[in-house]
Amino acid sequence: MNGMATEDYYDVWLDMVGRSSRPRFRELLLSRAGVEIDPGLAQYLVTIGMRGPIGVLELAGILDENHPKASRSLTRLEQLGLVSRAEADRDRRIKTAALTPAGRRVVEQINSGRRRVLDEALADWSEADRAALTRLTRRFSDAMFALIEAMEPTRRATGQSGADEG
Repeated sequence: MNGMATEDYYDVWLDMVGRSSRPRFRELLLSRAGVEIDPGLAQYLVTIGMRGPIGVLELAGILDENHPKASRSLTRLEQLGLVSRAEADRDRRIKTAALTPAGRRVVEQINSGRRRVLDEALADWSEADRAALTRLTRRFSDAMFALIEAMEPTRRATGQSGADEG
């Protein structure tokens, strides 16, 4: 290899990212989870579960959405009883969102749906193939995360934080 990703792997990676970003993939996950919620709201709910309590600007940044859309989505999740909003401890001007007990149950169902989809996709794979996929995917994920982390000092030096609440 000449220092560049092989074209085969590059194509597979783009295909995987593209397919898993499509609304139909999210619909598949939600159907396997037995959850009836708008797929767009589900990604907000899962992110709040991983990162909450979280402010609307930080959430919008993570999901690459604009502030008004993130705010509307949080309002809808709050109306559904899946999210609660409160003043942030560190800055009372900021309202944070956190999962309610009902929201935690939905996120658990979504996570179970993900496991079902993965089990279906790997149903005819040998244990050795599953172990190799796990090992190599972890290695790839760690290498990609290291590249992102290496960018952080550059972002701080240029005044970009990505998590500012404004």
